[in-house]
Amino acid sequence: MEQDSKREMARTFFALWPDRQAQQALLRHGRDIHRLTGGTLARLESIHLTLAFLGEIDGARLEAARAAAMTAEFKPFTLSIETAGCWNHNRVAWLAPRHTPAELSTLVVTLEAGLRAAGFSLETRPYSPHITVVRKARCGRMDIAFEPVEWRVKEFVLVRSELDSAGSRYSVIGRWN
Repeated sequence: MEQDSKREMARTFFALWPDRQAQQALLRHGRDIHRLTGGTLARLESIHLTLAFLGEIDGARLEAARAAAMTAEFKPFTLSIETAGCWNHNRVAWLAPRHTPAELSTLVVTLEAGLRAAGFSLETRPYSPHITVVRKARCGRMDIAFEPVEWRVKEFVLVRSELDSAGSRYSVIGRWN
């Protein structure tokens, strides 16, 4: 049975997962953006900031990802989400920090180094922290002002994504702090 579970594939990624209060504030801003752009608004329980996307991996690779996470440098920090935008190429509207905190940059660099050392292939473009709030958005002028969301980051997580008729469903399968 254990051998079968190691073969089971799971779509996975590392992320920062906000507490419920921060998720609700981010979703309120997402609703404002949704009114401007249309598209599909993110669900409250799916609001997160991706650190590294791993894709479909099996149980053995999942254990390698967990081991790599243990090598990442993490210190709690405050993430101030204070800007919004929309990318035409993939029709994603997002919220983001205006400036990336040093602790977030260090976490991403050390996590990616551990994952690459474990044989994972990761994106090569520069890391751009953002929170997707609308998909299939009609990007245009984003004249939106909002109160910054102060999010106290206390951990990072490994997440499994499962697709169903309602979209992606996420479950946290590992935590590091």
